[in-house]
Order: sequence, then structure tokens, then C-alpha cells
Amino acid sequence: MQHAEEEHDGVDELPSPTEYLDLMSFKRTSFRLQLLQAYDIRSEREALERFKAEGACDVPAGDSRLVRQRQQLSGGRVLQRVQVVTPPVSGYLRFAFAYFRRFTEAGEDIRIIDTALAATDGLPGHDFVLLDDEVIIKLHHAPGSGRLIGREALANADVARFRAHRDHALAASIPFIEYEARVQG
Repeated sequence: MQHAEEEHDGVDELPSPTEYLDLMSFKRTSFRLQLLQAYDIRSEREALERFKAEGACDVPAGDSRLVRQRQQLSGGRVLQRVQVVTPPVSGYLRFAFAYFRRFTEAGEDIRIIDTALAATDGLPGHDFVLLDDEVIIKLHHAPGSGRLIGREALANADVARFRAHRDHALAASIPFIEYEARVQG
């Protein structure tokens, strides 16, 4: 459920955080690949601790991420995400799934690659965002903690290679709702 624009404690390799947020204002499509099994996001810590204690997570309709998502999806824009899951499902991902449900209901195409069922060969070893099939943002996370420590606009990257990563991830994944039904059933 991690959103890079929410927290950043490291050195920003983009000219400014404002430019990064501008890049996240895509025109047509946004694809995100998430490989980690846990992310450390300051704004989620309290809700995550409540989830650990209570076993449930209520995502209010007015949650700022849902509001932003509805804005991003306006005008026919497409928002896609693939989360790689390595069984058993981590506590963080169980928590994130509550948000995934709400994001899916709001129109985001969230998909899961379960590594017990599908190979992740051919995917890069890092999270990334591909905006409008043109702009690539590589996300850097602290090893072991999942805390975002850097984001890098890859101006000279092979865009076709990242499109192929996206296409592979989408082909190897199943819709989140289908995955959740399998895990619960």
C-alpha cells in the first residue's frame, strides 16, 4: 500500500519534492511495482500498531490517500499496481490489504504475484513507477526496514525495458480481489 510521495527521509535525487509530486500527476497511466513484503511509512505506523493489536483495519472513505486516488483516476486515467507476495503473507501486507480493498473499490487495478504460484524472474530488483509509459521513477528502500531512502528519475533509462517489466508483472499476476478470496478461502 506504500506510496512514495507520503514519506521520504533520504536524499532526494530529483530536483525537488515538488517536481516529484508533479511527476506523480500523470496524464494517462501510472503503473507501480512493489517487491517488498513490508514498508516502513511513518504515516502508517499508528494504524499498523492498531491492526497488530486488534486484527482489523478500518480505512475511512475520507482517507487522504483515497481522496488523492479518486483525483488521479478522474478523466479516464488508469492506475495500476502489482504487489509481489512471498508466502506466508507478512503482517504488513495483511494490514495493507485493507487499503488494497478500498483502492480497488475506488477503481485502481491492484494485482498480486504470489511467488508460490508465479515466477518473478525478469523483474528488476527494486520498486519502480512508470508514468504515461515514459517517466520512470526508481524507488530506493533501506534494506531490512522498507523505509524509503531515495527516489530517482531515470531520465536515460531504457523505457522499453521498463514497459516489458510492467507487462511481465501484469501477465504473471492475478487481480487482488481474486487473490484475497484464494487466501481467505
